[in-house]
Amino acid sequence: MPLGPVVYRPPISLLPIEVLSYIFVLGAHSQDCGLLGLPPVNAESVKTPLTYSAVCRHWRAVALGTAALWTSICITAGSMEIAGPDQEKQFNLSHITSYLSLSRKYPLNILFDARDIDWDFAEPEISNSSDYVPPFAKDDIQTIFSLLLPHLSRWRSIDILTDTWAPMHTALCMLNKQLMTNGAPLLESLTLMRCNDYISHSPLFQPSRMKAPELFSSQDSIEPNNLPLLPLLRNITLRGVHVNWSSLAHSQPALTSLELSSHSFDVRPTLSEFRDLLSSCPKLKSLIVNSSGFISDDEDLSLKTGVHNIHKIVKPVSFPLLEELKIGYRSALEGCAILGLIHATNTRLLSLEDATHPGEIDEIEADEILLFIAGFRSPSVALKTSCPAFPATQTLVLKGLRAQIDAIRKLLVSMPNLQSVELHQIHRPMDAIRAMLPNTFSPSPRTTYQRLLSSRPASPSFSPSSFSTSSPCPRLRELCIWAIDLSREDLRFIAKDLLSGRLEAGAASLRRLDIHLFDSPEPASEDLEESGMRIFKDSLDTEDDDSDISIGDNTPDVQLDEEFQFGGIFNDPIFDAQYSPSTVSR
Repeated sequence: MPLGPVVYRPPISLLPIEVLSYIFVLGAHSQDCGLLGLPPVNAESVKTPLTYSAVCRHWRAVALGTAALWTSICITAGSMEIAGPDQEKQFNLSHITSYLSLSRKYPLNILFDARDIDWDFAEPEISNSSDYVPPFAKDDIQTIFSLLLPHLSRWRSIDILTDTWAPMHTALCMLNKQLMTNGAPLLESLTLMRCNDYISHSPLFQPSRMKAPELFSSQDSIEPNNLPLLPLLRNITLRGVHVNWSSLAHSQPALTSLELSSHSFDVRPTLSEFRDLLSSCPKLKSLIVNSSGFISDDEDLSLKTGVHNIHKIVKPVSFPLLEELKIGYRSALEGCAILGLIHATNTRLLSLEDATHPGEIDEIEADEILLFIAGFRSPSVALKTSCPAFPATQTLVLKGLRAQIDAIRKLLVSMPNLQSVELHQIHRPMDAIRAMLPNTFSPSPRTTYQRLLSSRPASPSFSPSSFSTSSPCPRLRELCIWAIDLSREDLRFIAKDLLSGRLEAGAASLRRLDIHLFDSPEPASEDLEESGMRIFKDSLDTEDDDSDISIGDNTPDVQLDEEFQFGGIFNDPIFDAQYSPSTVSR
């Protein structure tokens, strides 16, 4: 009896359904997002389930039966469709309802991105002359959240991104009542961003009629048995978005990550509220305060005189677990005031950024901030008055900073465990380079930088004898510089004098030395090849697009993720087409 045709079955078809389902989940949801600081919702986590379900009948059945696959919901302006005889834009709700249904009772990760690539930086609520029409009308936002809020009990993360304030205000109004009444027992991450940092430079919040904080407003709060409303909340990012600060501090979140950024003076927390908020988060591992902070408890006085008139000694808040601290200051007084509230001697990464407006006339000197961190509480005192603030720092990032060489040197000396330094477009970058040299170093006569340095008056607070080591940061292994005004002579100084001077003083050799030059001519120089220094040519328009122009291996260490490039997760027509009802229902 003849045998029938042999049907070939690929090995993956022999897997049990449970194993195949688990593989699908691993492929759809990257476990590295949390480690890299990326949002849990990305292009792959949203589109991958649709790809699986389109492979074959068996995969479709397994995918549709795996609720954990459909837990990422992404809503963007690309979800709008032109329909009807009037060719009006209408929001396609099918992918929201389908994903909510298919995910059953699993925790949800939600991204609502109301940003518009064509936004002209105008807000109708601020200027009556603006004719800008945002992609999401108020009715659209209310419709979207009316679908999402009934599932608040299974939200795991929510990211709301807007250009203007009105869409954010509408979303927060709807969210607050449900949140303060029923809580969000599974919510781990809350990210709210008004992506317009320029508006935060105004001392008064705009639009003023929408100033009242809507989120964490406790008027409708009902807490049965005094249970916390957000028991699992670990991450809060508030960028350009203010809340009821007192209520947030008393909501008992066990935060490990907190970001406060881009807040106008009149919506910042008072000193008491700010300290209470920090005190409620003793387990913080990451703290970012950029163009934010606090004002005096006398709010009227703060707005008139410049925010930080503090006439009492405030005990700093201890953060024994803090690993990452990023401070963006708009005045030296502001920076010192914020740092004075933080006691975190175990911090591994410290970032300092000059966050003043690009058009600001007055230049902010950061010497007082650097000396404060180094333990010199008064710029006029050459001897230390207290211990360094962050002695365990291993990575130091300085952005746009302006300071004298002796202040930078004292900062570096206060961090004996420093292994990596990043200098992002700081003023006088060669001062920072010079500060890394040993005290007894004498550069070669060919270096013009020494002649320029000798013509500058020395600061009276600088005293070489006050340092305990001949070479600052002796364990430094990585140095990365982003700069505009580095000459070929400067590059030679870095490649020759800096490296040799530190080695002769007994400091560790650098394993990585990268120079990123913005809009600079090619500094070809064959005599620098031995140093191992890598030089990249960058554009001021995009710091991420590096192209090698000179020395060494130029392979970027970190490649851009596709979801962050144009055509990725935002405004992707191919992605939007995947959400058709026919695709999901197959």
